[in-house]
Amino acid sequence: MKTLTRFKELFEHPYQAASEWKLHNKGKVIGTLPMYFPDEIIYAAGALPVTLFGNDNEPITLGDKHLMTNACHQVRSSFDCLLKGHFDFLDGMAALHVCDQVRFFFEVWHLDHPFPFFHEMWRPYKLHDTSRSLLENELIRLISALEEFTNNKITPEALKNSIDIYNRSRAMMRKLNQLRSEAPGIISAQDMVHVVATALLMPREEHNQLLEQLLTELESTASAEDKRIRVIAVGHPCDPPDDELLQLIEDQGLVIVDDDFFTGGRYFAEDIDAKKDPVKAFVDYYMDSIPCTTYHYADNWKGEINNTSPYAEYIIDKVKKGQAAGVVVLRLMYCDPLDLEFVLLKNRLNEENISYLSLFTESGTGSSEALRTRIQAFAETL
Repeated sequence: MKTLTRFKELFEHPYQAASEWKLHNKGKVIGTLPMYFPDEIIYAAGALPVTLFGNDNEPITLGDKHLMTNACHQVRSSFDCLLKGHFDFLDGMAALHVCDQVRFFFEVWHLDHPFPFFHEMWRPYKLHDTSRSLLENELIRLISALEEFTNNKITPEALKNSIDIYNRSRAMMRKLNQLRSEAPGIISAQDMVHVVATALLMPREEHNQLLEQLLTELESTASAEDKRIRVIAVGHPCDPPDDELLQLIEDQGLVIVDDDFFTGGRYFAEDIDAKKDPVKAFVDYYMDSIPCTTYHYADNWKGEINNTSPYAEYIIDKVKKGQAAGVVVLRLMYCDPLDLEFVLLKNRLNEENISYLSLFTESGTGSSEALRTRIQAFAETL
């Protein structure tokens, strides 16, 4: 399919579109670290936000000389790309503190390779009404810093327009996700990741045009009945999952009908309310967001652990709504937030008699045949 091929090309050359945009528009490109950075605000300032995913296609040769090797692949690989000059097209960097690794890594980044614009945004890990004022102040601080750097005033109208563009993007992605749930196999798991990930790598309006074309193509495509077993895939909080691994899963008699990847269902799950004051709308978005491994649900770890957590219940609800027979959990090595939450998740899945397969993933390690054997065995149990 022509449009899917275009998404794959953009995914395989992740920063080409941003570099070309900068050349033609003479604008500023600001790299952001996943997850949850409010790209809409950068877009409203007339700059282009680009999410930095690192590079799975080359070994980490420079990054490990600066960072501890038990940091996650996303952190080490993106820093390796920086040192190799892959991010020289950037005018600035910004990150939301979603975990300790990002926070410490960003400090090293600032010392080793400072940019003209360098912004750290704090986000409370514990959701409480007292956190609202902190979030509001952080958003206002970000707006002020971007206005100074770009020399563009970020008006409420510009913010609302940006939010509308991004909301339209997320709405179309939800429609695409609904199509794959209703007609399993109409779009592969890796193609779904390509579609979502490329939205974070190029001008959103251009991506929206491609997404609209894809939906038109798929809606006019007659899909044959897919007899593979329906599963939900979760994990990989920041990194796009490996293409080969996703294909390996779907080649063993399983079909992914929904996911909770950042470059997937998690990204487009919810909109920002364009009818509210923009800053307050962003505050509400963070405070009322879907459960995430990067938030701290303190009450679930006090006293006797009862296996309940908002994240686990969210995943179980996905399984039931997707009529899935099981869950495939992709656990990126050294991802502390997911590892901690997995303890409660697996216990709740067991209580609900939901089968799951836990796979540790790390680029460049492990045997594909060993993974194939485990996935085949899981499929047979379903």
